[in-house]
Amino acid sequence: MKSVFIVYNQALTERVAEMLDKLNARGFTQWKDVMGRGTHKGEPHMGTHTWPAMNSAVMCVVDDPMAAKLLEGVRKLNETAEMQGIRAFAWNIEATV
Repeated sequence: MKSVFIVYNQALTERVAEMLDKLNARGFTQWKDVMGRGTHKGEPHMGTHTWPAMNSAVMCVVDDPMAAKLLEGVRKLNETAEMQGIRAFAWNIEATV
């Protein structure tokens, strides 16, 4: 199993939800009003007067094939909305209860 953590500009919320639905990734946890700055391009998303944009984040714990589909979905979404900002990170899950 893998955990896939997706951080994205709140402007992409609907598109991320559509991607999760399309892939039938039912279980997830979502955070709103997440602040941050990307490592390569784009402006900070800090919710301030200077940097008013904000991020959201979602984490899914899924089997390995679904993780690959989620990462591919994020890659495709990023290609169409690169300036908005979206990233995904995956790591192994050792156990769940």
